[in-house]
Amino acid sequence: MRRRQVLLGAAGVAVGAAALPPAARAAERSVAPNLVADLAAAERDFVRWLSVSDPRTPVRAAAEAAVTGAATAFLASGYATAVTQAAQVRASNLAFANRMATGHPAQSFPWVDAEARRAAAGTDDELAAFAGTGYSAALAKDDARIPYDDGAALVTEADHDAVYGVRFLDQGRTASERAAAVRTDADAAEFLRYGWISAARIDVDEFRAQYVADEWLRWQHARSETVRAVTVDRAAREGTADAYSALRAWDSVRTLFARQPAAWTERERYARDRSEQWLRISYQTADATSPLWAGLTVEAPAVRSRWLAERTGAARQSVWWSELNQYARVAYQEWLDYT
Repeated sequence: MRRRQVLLGAAGVAVGAAALPPAARAAERSVAPNLVADLAAAERDFVRWLSVSDPRTPVRAAAEAAVTGAATAFLASGYATAVTQAAQVRASNLAFANRMATGHPAQSFPWVDAEARRAAAGTDDELAAFAGTGYSAALAKDDARIPYDDGAALVTEADHDAVYGVRFLDQGRTASERAAAVRTDADAAEFLRYGWISAARIDVDEFRAQYVADEWLRWQHARSETVRAVTVDRAAREGTADAYSALRAWDSVRTLFARQPAAWTERERYARDRSEQWLRISYQTADATSPLWAGLTVEAPAVRSRWLAERTGAARQSVWWSELNQYARVAYQEWLDYT
């Protein structure tokens, strides 16, 4: 086997540029991903990503606090602690909402009963809002004997048709199930005023929860494999490991994560389709004259904005993985050429 010294962007052992073949000099000019060049920066970047992308408020808050100085510790144990805390907060808020719904019958406490049931079926943030100020505000209305209107009298046949149509839109499991459960005018009014938009928020949160869980595992694996590849690469160039070890290490990186860019491209497509769908819903609600649609008129553009943000974020992650894969492919090819 003929050994040659190799220079890969962030490996840190320099040899004369004239000794390098053109492919190696091209790799030298390229910018190495942070996982290769600066592990601490890569950890901060990933924690910063979690502080924006995780759907759970306690996790985002903990990640944001860790970005400036405790990223490594957060990845080692802080994230798991924050996830546990988020689950405990949700369980506590859900138990509270269910107790209030049970302890405040609709006949005597219609406001509390309605708000509690919405919260129990809603997002984590909706649960937290009910536990925070929502319950006391609803109880104050009941105590003041403010009449509660379930909206049934305002429902038209066109409203029922609109709710029925949601069942056949690709809106996510929650919206479809809620639309399918509508039977009465009161059900339709509840869906249009509250249930549809809450289901849309759940749809976004579930999408985020799924990709965050996947990215957490993939990123941890990528960090481990990349650090190993950089270490073996350096050792091979210094003569304390053989070239085939470096070749295999970079081959592992390039093959294990080859599908990640495509996975994020698919998420980008999904988010794009959702954003376009909510644009159409925004137009539909803008044309509606019934007060039952007033909440959707305000919230539909906000849901679309969330999906647009998801589309942008997915595209960014696809680029991140593509750059890592490209670097690993170049490193692998150089070692293949030099052995």
